[in-house]
Amino acid sequence: MADTGYRIGDLALSARERRPAGRPRGIILALHGGGYGAGYWDFPPTSLLDVAAERGHLGVAIDRPGYGAAFDRPMPLAEQADAMLDLADELRAREGGVPLLLAGHSMGGILALTAAARPRAATALAAIDACGVPLRYTDAMQAALDARRLNAGETHFPSLGDAHARQAFFGADADFDPAALAYDAALRAPVPGAELPDAADAPRNLPALMRRITLPVRLSFAADEASSVADAAVAAEARAHLAASRRALVRFEAHSGHNISLHHVGRAFHHATIDWLEEAAA
Repeated sequence: MADTGYRIGDLALSARERRPAGRPRGIILALHGGGYGAGYWDFPPTSLLDVAAERGHLGVAIDRPGYGAAFDRPMPLAEQADAMLDLADELRAREGGVPLLLAGHSMGGILALTAAARPRAATALAAIDACGVPLRYTDAMQAALDARRLNAGETHFPSLGDAHARQAFFGADADFDPAALAYDAALRAPVPGAELPDAADAPRNLPALMRRITLPVRLSFAADEASSVADAAVAAEARAHLAASRRALVRFEAHSGHNISLHHVGRAFHHATIDWLEEAAA
C-alpha cells in the first residue's frame, strides 16, 4: 500500500518512501514495470527502499500514471518521462540538490531510458539503472504485442494470471522464496492501454533513444529472462547503442528471472544500484 504521494502539476501520484536516519546523501527514484506498482521495489527481504535508507539515501518508489492514485490518468511513456523529470527536479530541490538515480524495471526501465534521452536529463539525473528492458522479442511475442487492442470503452488490459507471471517473470525454483510468488500476485494490476504500444515498440524505438544518452547507465538482463530475448548478441547491441554514455555497464544477473528484485539476489542487486549512484556522484 502506498504511504505517501506527490503532485506534479495536476497529476497526483501515490508512492512508497523510505528516509534515512539523517539528511539523504542521494535519492533513488524507482519506476515499476507494466502491470505492477510501487510495491515491486519493497518486497521485505530485498526492498530497494530499505537498502537505500540503510545506505543513507532517500528511496522513493512511485505508482506510475495509470496506476494507484493516478489510475485514471494513463499516458504514453513520452508524457510520463516529462513527469518523472519534473518529479526528479522537485525531489532534488526538496533535499538540497543531492544526486538522484532513476531506476526502472521492465516498462519502468524503458521509461527510465526514455527520460535519460531528454536533453534536460543531464541536469536532473546523476545516473540510470535499468533492468528487464526488452530490446528484442521473439517473432511470436512481437506479433502478439503489435496486435493487442483494447475493447471499446476500456482503458486497461487485465492483470496477468499466476501461471503467466510464474513462467515469464521468475527463474528456477531455487532462486526465489515461494513467498515472492504470493507477493507478486498481490502486486499485479491492470495494464494501462496507453503505455502498451511503448512496450511493443521498444525494440524499434530504444536503439535511437539509447544513442542519445550521455548519463552513466547500468543495464541489467536476467540470466533466466523469459519475457524477451536476452542473450550475448542483445547485450552487444545494447553496448553499441550506449556508446555516447560516459559510463555504461551492460550485464547479466545470475540466478534470476525477469523480476530480479523478487529473487534471492534482489538485495545484492539493490546494493549494486546504490553503488552505481555513489560512483556516479563521486
